[in-house]
Amino acid sequence: MSLTKTVGFFAGTTLAIGGVAFGADQTNYASEIASLKAEIASLKSAQGDSWLTEQRASEIRGIVTDVLADADTRSSLQGSGSGAGYDGGFFLSSADGNYSMKINVLQQIRWTYNSRDGQGANNENWGFSNQRSRLTFSGTMVDSSWGYKVQYYFADANDSTENRLSDAFVTKDFGNGFSMTVGQFKVPFSAESALDDGNLQFNEYSTISNQFADGRGQGLMLGYSADMFRAHVAYVNSIGEINNEFGSSSPSDEWAFAGRGEFKIAGNWDQFSSASSFKGSEFGAVIGVGLDAADSNTFGQDNTWGMTIDGTVAFGGANVSGAFFWSDNGNTGGLGENPWGFTIGGGVFVSDEIEIVARYEYGKTDTTPEDKFSAFTLGANWYLAKNTAKLGFNFGYSTESINAWSGAAAANNWLSDAANKDGQWVAQAQMSFSF
Repeated sequence: MSLTKTVGFFAGTTLAIGGVAFGADQTNYASEIASLKAEIASLKSAQGDSWLTEQRASEIRGIVTDVLADADTRSSLQGSGSGAGYDGGFFLSSADGNYSMKINVLQQIRWTYNSRDGQGANNENWGFSNQRSRLTFSGTMVDSSWGYKVQYYFADANDSTENRLSDAFVTKDFGNGFSMTVGQFKVPFSAESALDDGNLQFNEYSTISNQFADGRGQGLMLGYSADMFRAHVAYVNSIGEINNEFGSSSPSDEWAFAGRGEFKIAGNWDQFSSASSFKGSEFGAVIGVGLDAADSNTFGQDNTWGMTIDGTVAFGGANVSGAFFWSDNGNTGGLGENPWGFTIGGGVFVSDEIEIVARYEYGKTDTTPEDKFSAFTLGANWYLAKNTAKLGFNFGYSTESINAWSGAAAANNWLSDAANKDGQWVAQAQMSFSF
């Protein structure tokens, strides 16, 4: 075999090995190049000074240059400039990063046991439920200042409308903390409802939050974020109304607004995207206020509005949070004109992976007779990989009969009680995967 063909054979072999070992460290390429140099030295020794012509030298330099360039390209794909990989989700991106897509999956499976009195043969209920199956697409387009998100639930035990589009919006970052969001999104109101389903401290949002939080809406949201303060305000068709088309009855409300402002006393904003405060995280504290208001488009219905104030303190291994809600439903609410409620809860890590949690929540209707909701929840979380994979155990006990609050309480597997019956309890085990 000629020298040129021999060198080409070894160089081609090096490239083939590099293609198979895409994720290998670049030092592997250095070893392969050293081996190539050793082979050339062996050929030189065998053929004497006549072994190298100018043409062959040029060919060799070209081959080595190509090998090094290929090694650099493959190594760079492992870093921040990679076009595909996993970073909080599976992603694809263009070389300049202007166009990207991240894919996330949430899957939650729950087993529940419920016990209540006065139901005859149905005093006890148990079974598995596919609590949530969700797929999310998000990323950038045009340039890094433009973002998008599309989120779809294939199953959601907390919503009778399964197979539904939940988020579908585009965002624009104007710089200096200002942003705009257009589409369908979570309406800014309370801290607990702003958390993602996969980042909760308990198996489910509290019943009080489910009752008073604003859910999602279709419209426009403006935002501002600074180091110590951030605020968002949204104008939507109707609070809690999604996936509606334009028609002769549009809009459902004459107008509907919601907003939230937060002041960060310590810590960083990112740490409050999870309800838990993991060991080793920094101390953080934040307080927030939310307001909403709507003017119904239905004749004879009064304006409605609501407010909340909440706070969270994270100690780096423990946390506590609380929230108070109040609303003015006019003549439209099943809980009366001015229902209110509060929650307080938190957790402490007894090891790097095990967290003990507790929560109490209370609500009161403005009806005659008044209807109360009062429930304790105790539990533990086993974080196999933080919020990516965790196993949660919750035990809840209701001290009041569950009737008027049964709609909001259903997500926590509370069931309607018979008249004059209380003392219902529920046990849950839930596996949550969010990746």
